[in-house]
Parts: sequence; C-alpha cells; structure tokens
Amino acid sequence: MSLASKLLTHYDWTPNYRLVLRKPVPTGLEMTKVPQSNGISGWIVLTYDNAIPVCLWISAQECRKIPLIVDERLCGDTFFKVEKVGLLDFVVADIWMYNSNCVFACSTFQQRYEWLAHLLKTFVFCVPGVTARLIHKSDYDFKTTKGYEYHTNETPGKQGYFEDLFQMFKVVSLNISDCFEVNGKGYLKVPDLKTSDYLRSKPKEFEARCSQNEDGSWTLTENIPDVD
Repeated sequence: MSLASKLLTHYDWTPNYRLVLRKPVPTGLEMTKVPQSNGISGWIVLTYDNAIPVCLWISAQECRKIPLIVDERLCGDTFFKVEKVGLLDFVVADIWMYNSNCVFACSTFQQRYEWLAHLLKTFVFCVPGVTARLIHKSDYDFKTTKGYEYHTNETPGKQGYFEDLFQMFKVVSLNISDCFEVNGKGYLKVPDLKTSDYLRSKPKEFEARCSQNEDGSWTLTENIPDVD
C-alpha cells in the first residue's frame, strides 16, 4: 500500500476533502474574511515513510514528495490545506490535522489563522529555489484572487464559505417547470421550495450569483429569503 493510500485509509480522508464550501454566506454572524489565491488547491502533509520524515504535496491530480526544511516534531501526520502558487511556493490556507490530532474540529478559523502564523515562522524554513516555501496568507501578495472565504468565529470545527470574485451569470428560464440554464453551459440546481419560488419571481432572463459544480451543473449562491 502506498503512503498516500495509508493516509487515506487511516484518516478516512481524500485530497478532495473540503474545509470551505461553495454555499451562500450566512448573515448575522461574526466572520473572518480572507482571500483565496488562483493557485492549485491541495495539501502539504508531513509524515513518516519507513521511519524517515517526509513532506508530501497531494492534490486531486498527483501525490509526490517535495523538499522542505521543517522541525521533525511536526511530522507526526500534520495536514496543511494549501494553494500551490509556484513550483515550490504554497500559500497555507488552513490546518486540519496536527500530529494526528484534528485541531480543525476543536478550534475556530481565527484561532488557527493566528496560530499558523506563529507555527510557520518558528518551525518551517526555506532555501529559496531549493526547498518548498510555506507562506502564511497574511504574508502573501495577492495580485489576483479567485474569490473570498468567510469563516464563522462562533463555532469550532465549522467549514467556511467561498464566494467567487466574479460570479454574476446570465440565467434563462426554460419551458420546463423549475428548469433553468446558466450561461448556456449547464443547468441550475433547484434543491428546495424557497429556491424555486425565488427563481420563479424573476423574469425569463436575469443575472444571478452562481458557482459551477464539478459535474457541470450550477448552484445559486444568492442569499435567498425563507418561504413564509
């Protein structure tokens, strides 16, 4: 069994595991807002391979060892959620597991965000062009962004919400009930009654905030009022 397969089996985890969801941002909650880069989403995992500490870059497309200078005391299975912005440059978005302990489940994003800044400066080092560089989001120059993440500061272990930077799309009502086409490239999901009522209140063609799903369908990301 490969090293990646062992991690997947032991933690019931996959590279597609999400700490941020493409859902409408709730209102009325205290939130931390952070940008998301245009980098490739994936994970940096610090672990052991035959008693030797290693660093893995794992994404939906690949899994490989990369060079990293880090205190070995972090290598007891630590999972950083990252965005790959260069050959050896990674923006650290969050932390899920720290030495086999799921710190995500018992802390808020703001707590982890502040802790990560200290952790990276103290225990991770870089030789430019030779070893990987792990960059805290507060230290990264966001020339372009994919969108913004919103994280509640009230509930530990809560997944965040992602809002696309550019997300207004043309929606066309078709001749079939509750059937809508987005941008001429796929169909809009209508998961509940309040979404149906909201869409039916619109003209035949209108613009709305939407995000595309992995299967090619679309999800409405508007804040839809509840049905009375």
